[in-house]
Amino acid sequence: MISVQEISKNFSVKKGFFSRERMTVKALQNVSLEIKENEVLGLVGESGSGKSTLARVLMGLYRPDAGHFIFDGKDSRTMNVNDWQELRRNLGIVFQDPASSMNPWMTVEQIVSEPIVIRKKLLRMSRAARRDRVAEILAATGLTAEQMPKKIHEFSGGQRQRIAIARALVLKPRYLILDEPISALDVSIQAQILNLLTDLRREYRFAALFITHDLSVVRWFSDRVAVMYLGRIVEAASAEYIFEKSRHPYTRALAKSKLDTDFRSRDFYALPGEIPSPVNQPPGCPFAPRCENIVDDCSREFPSQRTGVTALDTYACYNPVVA
Repeated sequence: MISVQEISKNFSVKKGFFSRERMTVKALQNVSLEIKENEVLGLVGESGSGKSTLARVLMGLYRPDAGHFIFDGKDSRTMNVNDWQELRRNLGIVFQDPASSMNPWMTVEQIVSEPIVIRKKLLRMSRAARRDRVAEILAATGLTAEQMPKKIHEFSGGQRQRIAIARALVLKPRYLILDEPISALDVSIQAQILNLLTDLRREYRFAALFITHDLSVVRWFSDRVAVMYLGRIVEAASAEYIFEKSRHPYTRALAKSKLDTDFRSRDFYALPGEIPSPVNQPPGCPFAPRCENIVDDCSREFPSQRTGVTALDTYACYNPVVA
């Protein structure tokens, strides 16, 4: 299990192109969640809510300013080099844009085998065994060994994402981070990739953090869902519960704002206002300026997490929506 505990991450950026002044962007604020074995945790929220930043913290690409995470009982604050190698071997990632995450000069075989090559001293896999492993994982993702000598520009967007998935799974990790894996693809290809991920999950039995802004997809693909708003987790619950009986006004607004599948309907809902700046956040709950359920406490202090229907269902709100 991966347990994220009170993680915060800030970035210092220039106030303007010609300015020497700097300002602090609060990307993550006291984020806590758990990814359990063989479970898909969906992570949803508007652009800029901190979803991808959290993924990069878990991969060790960003160091958190506060908080930590626990991987198989090992605390990230005290992990040594071997512990980090073990974590990265068991944690694969698939990025939103496959082309930008791959070296265009490398062949498919080189791209997919790169995680093995990096850990060659640890794995001690022969070149023939490595090639067989690449062919095996390519076949599992719907590609062939004959495509191994080709370069990435010779493939379509859907095929590139299959290659990215193969690279993430080549070490047979126990966890995958899927960072908007279908948002850059055509709608017809999105369904194919989701079906592929479902089949691969059944075969390789990995858990996943599934980052997306598509509510219908996350409801179908995930076991549990966590909702982020401006760097904070505002609600977490089972996938079948969270959009039907959500308690947080933001989650309820997200569910109302998604397009009705009956295109004859014109009863669409738009969430009022704009997401506040992560630099100049309002005091208290960041959703308060847009919330229809606002009370005085909302503008003073961010609410603590409260328990919903079950102990696994939590929400952070002073005046929750009636379920």
